[in-house]
Amino acid sequence: MVNTGSTHCKFEVPEIIFGRRLLNQVGSCARRMGGKKVFLVSDQGVFEAGWVDVVMRSLQDEGLAFVFYDQVTPNPKDFEIDQGAKEYIRHGADVIVGLGGGSAMDAAKGIAILVSNGGSIKDYEGSDKIHRPLPPLVLCPTTCGTGSDVSQFVVVNDTEKHCKITIMSRCVAPDISLTDPDTLETLPDEYVCTTATDALSHAVEAFFSVASSSLTDVNALKAIRLLSKSYVRAVRERRPEDLENLSRASLHAGMAFSNSLLGIVHALAHPIGGLYNANHGSVNAVLLPEVLRFDIPVVTEKLPELAWALGHHVDEDSRGGAAEITQETIESLLDAGCAPRTLRSLGVRREDLPDLAEKATRDICILTSPREADADDLLKILEKAF
Repeated sequence: MVNTGSTHCKFEVPEIIFGRRLLNQVGSCARRMGGKKVFLVSDQGVFEAGWVDVVMRSLQDEGLAFVFYDQVTPNPKDFEIDQGAKEYIRHGADVIVGLGGGSAMDAAKGIAILVSNGGSIKDYEGSDKIHRPLPPLVLCPTTCGTGSDVSQFVVVNDTEKHCKITIMSRCVAPDISLTDPDTLETLPDEYVCTTATDALSHAVEAFFSVASSSLTDVNALKAIRLLSKSYVRAVRERRPEDLENLSRASLHAGMAFSNSLLGIVHALAHPIGGLYNANHGSVNAVLLPEVLRFDIPVVTEKLPELAWALGHHVDEDSRGGAAEITQETIESLLDAGCAPRTLRSLGVRREDLPDLAEKATRDICILTSPREADADDLLKILEKAF
């Protein structure tokens, strides 16, 4: 049975700065962290959108030197992080700024781990294997779904094993999370859709996690409320107020899942992303309805609240009605936002499904699923989503 709220809970978040036209404050944040030479981690897409220039100017305005590292690709690779750490050390940097989506921010976190702890990023797979403090870290999201800017997770592609590794530690939550919703104005339509569906999966899984609490629930429900209100309009019309709501939703969902962890959607998405280099939000969009269908029998007590967050009023005594309406509403949202709905549309091969299911049983996210699942259960979910 899902946890309905413990009397004891722990909730950790970094310093959070949120607001339009605030990206030019990155320099003052880095200086406040004691920086003299900043290691700026981003990617070519963010550079071409002009946001790297905004950050560089803010660093210059504060009299800070900087090194720009852009060798980061979607689903950041172990060798990209290893190389970044070498560049950080070679240039004598002292603060790390991560600017971009989850890939750039996870790369920044991975680099921070290595420059203070040494070795290879693969050495830190699992929970609480980081023993030395990281350099000051400022993370600035430019998408609306990753949550990496507030989370205690790093996800990296192991290019030798063709899988994703998950690192969990309080150490990797940044010192400062700075979100400027204006950055979403240059985000391609496809990524507005897929990163917002990532935020939706974060919020739903955080809400149902066995490690959820009253503090994580309030953030998860706020995220779902904002997404149900603005997701479709943001994808179709890109109105600034709706894009800002998606940024807020991503932040609330990130705070929720960082403290309550996740579930089967992410346990399955990680091996799929590692094998196919697939877009993480797209994979989550495909898996979420089937995982929700699997989880519903053990989360009925919380369904009326979820239905409320999705914009419906359901009597607490009508949990069957809440199950139906939440399932229908989430699927309607995904359809209206033109999210992908099958694994085969993402290039997943049917013959790989058993191996993907087996790998998911070893993913850290499976530990907080509200319903226990073995490889056979996970394979059935994948087959239904195929």
